[in-house]
Amino acid sequence: MLTIASIVDAVASPFAVWRTLRGIEPEMCDGRPRYVVGNAAVSFPVRWGGGRYMLKCYTRPSDRLAAIYGEAFHARELCVIDFAGTYHWVDCLLAEYVEGCTLDEALCKAATAEEYAALARSFDCLATEILLLERAHGDLKPENIIICEDGVMQAIDWDAAYVPMLKGQRSVEIGTAAYQHPLRDMSFYDKHLDDYSIAFISTFLHLAELRPDVMEYYRQHREPPFMPKDLVGRSRMLTPTLELLVEEFARRGMAREYQVAMLLRSPYVRLFDLEHIFSVKVSYGNDLSQATLEFDELGRWGVQCAGEWILPPFYTSAIGISEGVALMELGSYRHFVRLSDGVVLRSFDAQSNVGPLREGSTTERMADGGERIIRVVVD
Repeated sequence: MLTIASIVDAVASPFAVWRTLRGIEPEMCDGRPRYVVGNAAVSFPVRWGGGRYMLKCYTRPSDRLAAIYGEAFHARELCVIDFAGTYHWVDCLLAEYVEGCTLDEALCKAATAEEYAALARSFDCLATEILLLERAHGDLKPENIIICEDGVMQAIDWDAAYVPMLKGQRSVEIGTAAYQHPLRDMSFYDKHLDDYSIAFISTFLHLAELRPDVMEYYRQHREPPFMPKDLVGRSRMLTPTLELLVEEFARRGMAREYQVAMLLRSPYVRLFDLEHIFSVKVSYGNDLSQATLEFDELGRWGVQCAGEWILPPFYTSAIGISEGVALMELGSYRHFVRLSDGVVLRSFDAQSNVGPLREGSTTERMADGGERIIRVVVD
């Protein structure tokens, strides 16, 4: 029987028998190779060809890894002898080593809103890259994301990936439940595999930016304080958990984060609007005198200038534009948003009613019938 120990012994041996690879040197610690055990593989940091790589030796074969990894995958590469003396040829992956810490580790170390905001921005960049690919990761979660020294994130462990070459087949797994749509099953296998995971992780990270206290649960349990099953609704009504999340974003005028969070209620595993939300182009620096309120095909409002979005169409309603500032509505909250850079200048709760600026001021009418003059500094 093939065991982890027999694979480690084979890699450590100076007489290891490789089918095509030559010069593999595992990194050692106390006379033994450094390694990490995964679900169906053992991974070793190694030196090869003058560079640092990760050697992944699989404990069971898969007919999809060649399609997923291409030339980095080496079928039946390493000869391993088990305790009974039986010879096994083990599949191997030799990929460049990604230096850094996992997002899981970074979430446990971070403590401030600024740190969580930086992680959220970096993840959103990774998410945009993945959504624009023709492939999908299949098991996106904090443990499978590496943060490099420059803060850029990279996804690792693509063993469950979808690639166009495998179109029409069934999935080999359904990912980690804490980050997957509860209705995902083995029949779901296409480029939308990561939709729900991306929306969930992005929402979670931006929530941590607003409320760092929610991360205490993550540090203790290594999973978010809410699960996808708490968010997916059976109707158009929001679940209580999701209602609290979108309220946080609506109150602060975080329009994109609001729209991403709203997708988490979907009864469908494919979130077709997600790629658009992450990749919509915003063009600042236009002549703001030409700015107009516009809505997209889904009835969401934004601001355009010369046919380009200067405020993306992520708002539920729009009131007006004056003095380079748009008065936009998100949920039941109104926000003055500066058109030159999209910064929220002032927000008003659901009980207040305000109109567009006039010479830098507006009148706030409150629920009790009272009024007050509000001055908004634009520059």
